[in-house]
Amino acid sequence: MERNMALETSRLDRKLAQLRKKSYISAELIDLLDSVTHLQLSALSEAEVTLPPDSGLSRPEAVLQGVSLINRENFPYDAAQAESLLGKLVDMVGKSESPLGEGARIVGEALEKGELTPAELFRHVLNDDTTFFASWAERMPDAPRTLPFLALAAMGPSMEAAAGMLADKLPETKVQPVGTCPICGSMPLISSLEQKEGFRHATCSFCRHHYRIKRLSCPVCGEDDHKKLTFFTVDEEPGFRVDVCDSCKTYMKTIDFRDLDRVALPILDDLDSLALDYVAANQGYRRATLSAWGF
Repeated sequence: MERNMALETSRLDRKLAQLRKKSYISAELIDLLDSVTHLQLSALSEAEVTLPPDSGLSRPEAVLQGVSLINRENFPYDAAQAESLLGKLVDMVGKSESPLGEGARIVGEALEKGELTPAELFRHVLNDDTTFFASWAERMPDAPRTLPFLALAAMGPSMEAAAGMLADKLPETKVQPVGTCPICGSMPLISSLEQKEGFRHATCSFCRHHYRIKRLSCPVCGEDDHKKLTFFTVDEEPGFRVDVCDSCKTYMKTIDFRDLDRVALPILDDLDSLALDYVAANQGYRRATLSAWGF
């Protein structure tokens, strides 16, 4: 699918400008995200991904029952591009004097010494190897999410490109039967209400696929008893709400810009609405996934 890079760059710049108005997000962090997201956007159209044969994908009838199209550990991506981006990101982030910058320098030294290879790192990401990343978190306690942040940022453009290609192989359905991503099976990162009817869509926390889910159902546990589902808003954060489930005590932020002149970019909207995470946590709810940036 041909991309309108000028339009997408304009949308990204508008969203970054919005983020710069947030008093609780440092200018240094926004500058970093500015560089990272523009690098990723440029890489997205250049990614070269080879999909597995159809025989390696789940059958349509299984997908319609909630089985993911492909297992996360087999998710396709452009290894050469990801390795190149990893080097650029390590250099870019490593220039910061922040804890994240220190973490990036530690990663850079490990890569130079061969203690860590890009291929090994990317495999641990696909396998969701929490033990591996926990050991690295101990080496950078002030920024424990540095390594997965760098790895996912490097793999992200080609995984998103792959998700776009795999979406064409999904069986037609209006609403997904479960809340998890129909392509990779990961939990959604954030949801959004769209069109006049307020159809609810989710953005995958892993491959960034955008898909429609049930509006009155918990995407985490499937609870559909409206008495156990509610939401709240905060006056200081117009256009956002927090949907909570009292069965599993999880929450998910939801974007609703239908009556606002605002650009919706779910990955950055997750950061734009960071204040709501604190409110939800203080009320005893937890996120089903980490934030898009691991902060």
